[in-house]
Amino acid sequence: MRKLTSRMMTGLVLVLFYLTLLPFVAHGLGMVGIGLSQDAAGQSYLFSDRRDVGNAAMILHILTGMLLVTLVLLQLLRGLRSRFTRFHRMLGRLLVALALITGLAGMTYIPLRGTIGGPLMSAAFFLYGLCLFTAGLMVARMALVRDRAGHWAWGLRLFWLALGSWLYRLHYTIWYLLTGGLGSRPDFSGPFDLIQSFAFFVPYLLIAQIWIARRRSGHQGPLVTAP
Repeated sequence: MRKLTSRMMTGLVLVLFYLTLLPFVAHGLGMVGIGLSQDAAGQSYLFSDRRDVGNAAMILHILTGMLLVTLVLLQLLRGLRSRFTRFHRMLGRLLVALALITGLAGMTYIPLRGTIGGPLMSAAFFLYGLCLFTAGLMVARMALVRDRAGHWAWGLRLFWLALGSWLYRLHYTIWYLLTGGLGSRPDFSGPFDLIQSFAFFVPYLLIAQIWIARRRSGHQGPLVTAP
């Protein structure tokens, strides 16, 4: 009975997650289409005329980031890990590659173009890209040296960082539903916007770090890792 209930809850979480992800994916595909069009700069502030490196970095960032968010939740499914070990490992390698490309593309774009929110948003987003890139590297390194505890810890950090772009939009959606957009401005210079520049990844990393520390200290039992 418990297994059945657990599977039903897992299925419900997956359904809800992917339902909320549909607008995110649609938006991402739309932005990629704009970036590949002849009048990209005229349709979005993300793109510029005669700046091919920046435009290419943004298109790559959107594509790989969208795939990363879409696939990362599958890596946590215990059934897939235990029954399809080879798939789990192949997916892990793919997620690491996507994290590295997404982070590097974002860190390439920001110095070239900046962000609409100004220096603070640019610094926050660059830091996010650096964290994502570092987590991807460390997950791969821990796997190579067969450090299962380290692999699990960095994998948890990478999981929350991989959800960053989805969480960013989820925060805004909830905030606008609750307040109508209080403290948010079109140029992302409002107080909520400034807080949100960090709030979509820093609190989640802190919570993950606390959880990791508690598991290592034995408060939550032994580490359960997945290679």
